[in-house]
Amino acid sequence: MTSQVGDLTGPRPVRSLINLIVKKFILNNYLWIIFLLLVSAGSLTANLINHRFWLADLEVYYKTAERMIDGGELYRGAEDDPYEHYVFKYSPPSTLLFIPLLPFTLTAAKYLYWFILTVIMGAVLYTLKSIFTGKPPSDRLVSGILIIAIIITGTHFFRELELGQVNLLMLGMYIFSLRFMLLKKPAAAGALLALSIFIKPFALIFFPLLLLYGRFREMLYILGFAILYFLLPLIFYSDISVYWGLYASWFQELGIELSSKQELLASGNHTIFSVLARYSPISKITTTETGRYLYQIILLTLIAGLFFYHIYRRKVNDSFERLFIILTAFIPLLAFTSQNAFIFTLPLIVYLLFKFRQVNIYFKLLFILCCLLIGGNIYDLMGRELFDLFWSISVYTWGTMGLIVITFWNWEKTE
Repeated sequence: MTSQVGDLTGPRPVRSLINLIVKKFILNNYLWIIFLLLVSAGSLTANLINHRFWLADLEVYYKTAERMIDGGELYRGAEDDPYEHYVFKYSPPSTLLFIPLLPFTLTAAKYLYWFILTVIMGAVLYTLKSIFTGKPPSDRLVSGILIIAIIITGTHFFRELELGQVNLLMLGMYIFSLRFMLLKKPAAAGALLALSIFIKPFALIFFPLLLLYGRFREMLYILGFAILYFLLPLIFYSDISVYWGLYASWFQELGIELSSKQELLASGNHTIFSVLARYSPISKITTTETGRYLYQIILLTLIAGLFFYHIYRRKVNDSFERLFIILTAFIPLLAFTSQNAFIFTLPLIVYLLFKFRQVNIYFKLLFILCCLLIGGNIYDLMGRELFDLFWSISVYTWGTMGLIVITFWNWEKTE
């Protein structure tokens, strides 16, 4: 009878593997990891079946890294893409991040980068759990919260994977740097934030907070590493004139990029500046270039003023991490970029999920609505017409603003 039972349960290695999965993952608060891997693998399989395994942005980074190794010109958009859509727009130092992919073929690099982004997503969630909970009150609760967070931001996560973009990469740099700051490791935090600035300068939004909290060591390390990263391309460019030419070309690309994103009232502009102007009488006073700039400066000053007023009025001394993730969520509200950048709301969503039971029913309902706005507009589910409608009215922006209101309004309750 014993041998029959052994035959039914399978060989010992198989039983050992099953026991390992049950004990290490399901019983020890890691079921969410299995869920994340299944989501990533399922998305990869679907893209392969539908012939959508593109990672077109990664292909641009990969080719640019090849040019840097050869000491060549990095900014040749028209040569790579006659429609000038998939062109390299980031700084020369950012290219160094993709040089480790060059030993692999482009196809293999795409699979590897897909896996890397999945690992970063998992690491970000794990780090957020550590920051916000310390010792989790319930294994099942924590695992369930992280699974829900994956579902809410799934559409933006899928798009990052599908195109091979860098928003999730930067989010990882922000959250890991926050963790390093809380662990009193300013050098590691400074190295990550400085590197992220050379991809996209979004991390500059954290500088007032660092200054306010007296994080001068981190700021010095950011400056030091920024200088180091600025000089690193010299490894591949012995001709100093060619080296300076890279930065001249980069600034030219930045100018082209910024000039193409100046339409304040465009439906694809998901910034808070555009949304408030489109749905208020403000649109009538932003018809001139001077009016647009003046409006944006006033609104930005007002937001900053309210932010600092909140800090001083409530004598916020121990909420550095909360303020940091709020600023992270603000990034897509201030920078004219794609809807994929709303993956920067992930830390705030995770935080509010952990605090969900501490707010009243009205804010619970508002939170659910905000999550639907941020993550519910999925093309494959909504269809083109509904997706385009919701995209045009910037539902992601409304959802993000709602999350920020919930956080500030319930500041004491969610401490």
